[in-house]
Amino acid sequence: MKCYCKSGKLFDECCKPFIELAKEPLSAKELMMSRYSAYCIGNIEYIKVTSVKDDWQDDELEYIQNWSDNSIWQHLDIVDVQDNIVEFKAYYIFDGKQHMHHERSSFVMVNNVWKYVDGVIYDDKVEFARNELCICGSGIKYKKCCYKKGR
Repeated sequence: MKCYCKSGKLFDECCKPFIELAKEPLSAKELMMSRYSAYCIGNIEYIKVTSVKDDWQDDELEYIQNWSDNSIWQHLDIVDVQDNIVEFKAYYIFDGKQHMHHERSSFVMVNNVWKYVDGVIYDDKVEFARNELCICGSGIKYKKCCYKKGR
């Protein structure tokens, strides 16, 4: 199966070793992409351990788990990468509505391991023309693909 992060690699050879903590990401970009894949499969523990934040509240984790589990994750678009900054757009359907999470994330090395610090989140405005190719990469029109999943 292809990796959720859209790297073109197989999941088993791309993000899975990071999510299973068998391997450490070598860059902020790799960490960001593996965190996206963790959201896609609902592995919130990975989100937690790859963050510098250490005072997670149960309601925060429950909210994140709900968002992760109840979203149809469609596509990841890396907009810009600088040493410890990764800007991305993650497209998903939640509660029957198309969304785009656009964030400029900051990362830091802690004991030679990349960790997520925080991010600037931009407006969630996304619209696709029904006759455009679907963002998920299926090769079919949006109206015949993910548009139907959101209804």
